Amino acid sequence: MRVSERIPAELVIADRAVALLPLTPRTAGLAALPELPEPAALVVHPGPLLASLVNLFEDIWNEALPLRVCADAARRAADGPAAGPDALDLAVLSLLMDGLTDASVAKQLGLGLRTVQRRVKRLMGLAGVTTRLQLGWHAAAHGWTTGR
Repeated sequence: MRVSERIPAELVIADRAVALLPLTPRTAGLAALPELPEPAALVVHPGPLLASLVNLFEDIWNEALPLRVCADAARRAADGPAAGPDALDLAVLSLLMDGLTDASVAKQLGLGLRTVQRRVKRLMGLAGVTTRLQLGWHAAAHGWTTGR
């Protein structure tokens, strides 16, 4: 997960093979058009336009800041076991949100793979979620993370 102050266009890219650009009055160049009667989008297949859109995404991604564990969350976690994740949980969460695999997290923190998996399961239980994506959203919404 990353955070950016500016997103120049709404865009969905799937496997660098196809892109979807919503055509709304807010889209650049369409501001003078009256309200569109139905949702519309431009499907972009492989070619120079898709390559440019992928490059745009990559540029924004590289400029965006990854979410990091918030020091306040670690202090809140020290208040008690039910209060939230502990410092090791937050370290695991930070690395996962940077895109590392469980095995990479284990290696970087000097833990066993099963320990990392148990920590992730514990975090999901604390957050009351069932997927890692939901865990990321919960962590951001509840102050477990912050921009770098």
